[in-house]
Amino acid sequence: MDTTQWKPEARSTRLAQASRLDQRRRLHIGVRWAGVITLAFIVTSAGSVLALRLKPDHIAGLVLNLAVSGGVSLLLGAAALWLADAAHIGGVRFKLAIPSLLTAVVIAFNVSLVARQMFISEQDGQILLAFLVFAIAVALLLSDGVAGELTTAIGRIEIGARRIADGDYSYRIAEHEVGGPQELARLAGWFNSMATNVQQAFERQGTAEADRRQVVAAVSHDLRTPLASIRAMIEAIDDGVVTDANTIRRYQRSIRAEMGYLTVLMDDLFELSRLDSGALALEREPLALDDILSDALEATRDAAARASVVLSGHIEEPLPTASVDARQIYRVLANLLSNAIRHTPAGGAILLHACAHAGPEGRREIVVRVIDTGEGIAPADLPHIFERTYRAEPSRARVASSASGVASGAGLGLAIARGLVEAHGGRIWAESPLTVEARALVCSFAPAGAPLPDLPGAMLSFALPVE
Repeated sequence: MDTTQWKPEARSTRLAQASRLDQRRRLHIGVRWAGVITLAFIVTSAGSVLALRLKPDHIAGLVLNLAVSGGVSLLLGAAALWLADAAHIGGVRFKLAIPSLLTAVVIAFNVSLVARQMFISEQDGQILLAFLVFAIAVALLLSDGVAGELTTAIGRIEIGARRIADGDYSYRIAEHEVGGPQELARLAGWFNSMATNVQQAFERQGTAEADRRQVVAAVSHDLRTPLASIRAMIEAIDDGVVTDANTIRRYQRSIRAEMGYLTVLMDDLFELSRLDSGALALEREPLALDDILSDALEATRDAAARASVVLSGHIEEPLPTASVDARQIYRVLANLLSNAIRHTPAGGAILLHACAHAGPEGRREIVVRVIDTGEGIAPADLPHIFERTYRAEPSRARVASSASGVASGAGLGLAIARGLVEAHGGRIWAESPLTVEARALVCSFAPAGAPLPDLPGAMLSFALPVE
């Protein structure tokens, strides 16, 4: 946090700068007033001479009285400006009352000056003075009423600002209760918009902080297990506890597998950080997804075979081209297929299916589905499976080297898939249990007569817009 603004010398500098700005502003106002009064003096003098055909001595008296009136009015305005601004006296209500009071006093002075020139009697002068005092009082009363309404409206906005400053980001100003001119009502509306944005920003910050803590906890847990395993095996070899060649080779394979898992985890963290920071630069080019789908399918066949899962793919028709980053879409497919293998028991089936059709908004899009006949997704978990580090079973430990050869990871794969799909302007979702149509689609590409497990199954899908 920058503490410069709180230093005494910095505060003194700011006050001096503000004082100079106030002086220049008051000088500008004074020059403008003097110019207007001078123009009014010239126009009134010339008009009176031409219209009334005054004698020279009357002209001299008129010019003198107008000069006195203009000078006194200018002095009264300067005194009011100093009282309201330079002396920092009173609030909005007081300052809003000054123009009305100043106008009434200037009119009263000019009327008194004219009355004296018209040789009104002393009694008439006293009556005139009484009416002028009454007019000034009425002006003050009316200006106070208007100023009071404005002050009340400003006060409500001030209360809202204080509540926001105190951390009550849910507070909103009732615009219909603000009153006052339209500008203040609009200001209340903008204040509410600002408060909403601030509240949403803090909620996002809180969510991001919770996600960060969750990621750190999950990654720390998933790092601790392989590192401890690697350390134990290396120490066993170094200390001579393990001397058998076959056992040493087995330990080396295990260490290599653990290092592979750590590499994948580091890659996932790096990719996730790029997605969060907006630093991911997609290298898009118009492509047909057929080749990407085939490559992802072939790369996953060995893992599926080790898990005794039937893996197949089907494209309904030649897919239209889409502007995509081939490497990132391949990663999305790899993550979804790995997730399906991990949650499909031996004897199950997985289908990678793709087609093109009209999306929710009528625009044409490519839909890719990964359908499995596995354990399915609980209804309570469906809205959260694409959140980072989310696991339906928090107690489930990472399997570093399962039969499928697919580690469960830190729960980042589906979150990365969602981030990459959304970066392409697409959408991603999950469905479970499988519909009758989806299960029939999987069965149609499974080996004939192969008994599939009677499990709920799941379908993870994503859609990409067609350019």
